[in-house]
Amino acid sequence: MKVFIIESSYPKDFYKRQLDGIAAQGILNILGIRNELRFALDREHFEKAIADAKTQNYTVVHLSCHGDEDGIALANHYQPSWDKFADLFQHHKWIPKALVMSACCGATSGIRDAFKNRSKRPVIIFGSSDGRSYGEYTVAWAILYRRFKKDGINRDSAKQALKEIHAVVSDKFLYRRWSASRDSYVSYPGKGEKYAITNTKAARKPSPI
Repeated sequence: MKVFIIESSYPKDFYKRQLDGIAAQGILNILGIRNELRFALDREHFEKAIADAKTQNYTVVHLSCHGDEDGIALANHYQPSWDKFADLFQHHKWIPKALVMSACCGATSGIRDAFKNRSKRPVIIFGSSDGRSYGEYTVAWAILYRRFKKDGINRDSAKQALKEIHAVVSDKFLYRRWSASRDSYVSYPGKGEKYAITNTKAARKPSPI
């Protein structure tokens, strides 16, 4: 697994040093996962980052930026819709296996619909359905990448990571997996489905003093 991190936050985030990309790189370094971090402050450098990730065939693209239900917002206030965001990858004729969206609303139906109708699409899209805090994203990615390293990038490891993230961080995180048999993205958790972590080990009796 190789993770290509693209940091494209607002100037105020740089000023406050609340940069998810830097935090993600620290996590990946601790876990011993190969990674590269690039700062993309406009569309030109964002596309250059995609081209560099393609050249080195990175497995995961981790995008740190702002977003909402309509699309993303890069550092210089370039705000592509989800369709235009998906088209950036079509232009380069490449897509990573997994796309980790560290952006508000990074895994909403908009990104699902955009990639569904393109020839180049990630197998897994991981993100949140609403706006989360800097700290929540950081904890969530630590859990996700630990699970990916341990079990690989696949359906079971993503589902297990999501269970743990729901238990520790928030139930607003979700992931979408491309299903060739359905010719569509399948979302986890599905409607009416909730994840819960339970401790199945018997409680240890206190030792006598």
